Amino acid sequence: MTAVAGCGADTSQNAPGAKELEVLYKVEPTWPHLERMLGDAKKQYEAAHPGMKIKLTPVQGNNEAYYTKLALLNRSPDSAPDLYYHDTFQVNADVAAGKLAPLDDYLATWPDWSTQFPDSVKQAAKGGDGKIYGVPISTDTRGLWYHKDVFAKAGLPVPWEPKTWNDVLTAARTIKQKAPGVVPFSMYSTKVHGEASTMQGFEMLLYGTPGGTLYDETQKKWVAGGKNFTDALTFVNTVYREELGPKQADAHNAKLGDKVTLEWFPKAGLGISLDGAWASSAWKPTGTKPWPEWTQKIGWTRMPTQNGEAPGAVSMSGGWVMAMSAYTKNKREAFDFITTATNKDNSMTYSVGTGDLAPRKDVAADPKYSADNPSVTFWTDLAAVTHYRPAYEAYPKVSTQVQEAMEAVTTGSQTPEEASANYAKALPAAVGGPDKVLAR
Repeated sequence: MTAVAGCGADTSQNAPGAKELEVLYKVEPTWPHLERMLGDAKKQYEAAHPGMKIKLTPVQGNNEAYYTKLALLNRSPDSAPDLYYHDTFQVNADVAAGKLAPLDDYLATWPDWSTQFPDSVKQAAKGGDGKIYGVPISTDTRGLWYHKDVFAKAGLPVPWEPKTWNDVLTAARTIKQKAPGVVPFSMYSTKVHGEASTMQGFEMLLYGTPGGTLYDETQKKWVAGGKNFTDALTFVNTVYREELGPKQADAHNAKLGDKVTLEWFPKAGLGISLDGAWASSAWKPTGTKPWPEWTQKIGWTRMPTQNGEAPGAVSMSGGWVMAMSAYTKNKREAFDFITTATNKDNSMTYSVGTGDLAPRKDVAADPKYSADNPSVTFWTDLAAVTHYRPAYEAYPKVSTQVQEAMEAVTTGSQTPEEASANYAKALPAAVGGPDKVLAR
């Protein structure tokens, strides 16, 4: 019997016959790690649960394509998947819409939750009501990657430890001057990259300014523009007006990430990249483009704060969880699949493959986790200076407005001041009214 529509009581214990759980996830040609992990979990789960079937439903494409598909399926209980791979920034929007089931009662019966998942990681899928709505598959941090050969050609120091934004821009200018044909600096800054532009791009700048934030926790209001916002956009503007970043065609290319990791870096065609801990996953022996020399050719360093303000560096953290639909009739069975998918072995498969940071303590402590990735300790330690996105229902709409501002500055259609002012004008409608906005 296939699980179909309906909320209400959990009838899974007395439902006769075979049952099927549908798991929705995203898959990209150069990113097979999640599919590999879920395939293993499916085999393990079905072997341990006679009469249960797992239907794995892939969605081809990037995050935006995935969330468009999920939103369509979630319009009706009849089409909603039982379980799905979920980005933490989307969790509260789905909680508010009644799409997700809280897991607290089930988690209380699972020993791994209290022993293997740090409290900081557990926060990733906590709703505004304090309940947990997903089990983490990954967590992450962000910083700067750089090519040592490009730095040597440009006469820049290795190891490189920039102290301010100006240090980063100065290095990019030096690369442009002394290493013609090389992209000096790469970042995500257009709407096609969605949350990557907001998080890897804008927030890595905003949260590195003195007091910079999208949301004022003290006053419980969204911050409308201001100097910090404009300063972050000014950095973006400098990158593109001085031609220190990717060409406009590349900045608007949905495959920019692949160009960075699969083309530019391996060919010494890029100097610096502002990106996440996972960027090296493609270069591992099990990656999509194995590059044994990457550990000698590529360096990694912290993204500095604007003018070197304490703590001296900034990072952003997020991650993905396995979440349960509020519509599934088979909640106990669905939760059991979550625990299978996120057990130590499957978490190891995912973390080693993706380069994401492991959410489980036992995975992080296992020598296999860091065996072919000498950078993993560095990225893990960045948790000391990391920030998290405002975990509120309105955040996805706020993120969309940030992307509008970034793209306008990237193309040069608006100055940083104009884009900041337009963001401030659009913010009240995005967050539910002017009473929820703090002018800066």
